[in-house]
Amino acid sequence: MNNTPVQREYFFDSIRAWLMLLGIPFHISLIYSSHSWHVNSAEPSWWLTLFNDFIHAFRMQVFFVISGYFSYMLFLRYPLKKWWKVRVERVGIPMLTAIPLLTLPQFIMLQYINGKADNWHTLSGYDKFNTLAWELISHLWFLLVLVVLTSLGVVMFKWLTRPRSAAAPTFGDTVTLGQLSMIFLALGVLYAVIRRTIFILYPPILSNGLFNFIVMQTLFYLPFFILGAQTFINARLKTMFTTHRHGALRRLYSDLSPTG
Repeated sequence: MNNTPVQREYFFDSIRAWLMLLGIPFHISLIYSSHSWHVNSAEPSWWLTLFNDFIHAFRMQVFFVISGYFSYMLFLRYPLKKWWKVRVERVGIPMLTAIPLLTLPQFIMLQYINGKADNWHTLSGYDKFNTLAWELISHLWFLLVLVVLTSLGVVMFKWLTRPRSAAAPTFGDTVTLGQLSMIFLALGVLYAVIRRTIFILYPPILSNGLFNFIVMQTLFYLPFFILGAQTFINARLKTMFTTHRHGALRRLYSDLSPTG
């Protein structure tokens, strides 16, 4: 435990604010995209679909990097049990509060709008439970995933803080942006292989709401959460993400320029 006060890094607040603001055009464009949602335009727009996919490609990933960063910072500040309790309360209480206030009324409203209320009594017990899992968690999925990642962090963060040899280089001491990009590309391919394997072996499990949120979504965002923790641990890694590279941009412009 470390009680030394840490200077507040205000740029993280700015990043989170921009990411939250991007949620507005993201959800609006979702209505007019070709993706299936509760409300869809009769004529989908290809450019709004592309715009929606562009935001979706990085928005939540950055959120989980930042979450991993601050989770590890608090991990060093509190005893283990208190850290877990504080983190779970911060994300678990808002999630449990939003279910009766937001997603439950939304679920009831959509049942009547979509004409599914009359068929509710015909569903099996499992189908009712699974429907409630999808609909009540709904937009709150990231809070549930954060609870799972926090619980996994009890083991992961203890492993990250284990004593190391001073002469042995760490991950953040040697990795480059290019290598990091290739690592995440490989992780993306591995996730796709795992999902495809599950689809081949037992497709119905992918339709299970709790399995989707607790297992698949956690598996997808786990590397970003760990990257956030690594960014707090290693100053070089943090500098690599937060330093503008004007030279790299100039070289890119020079390479693309017809006279370059």
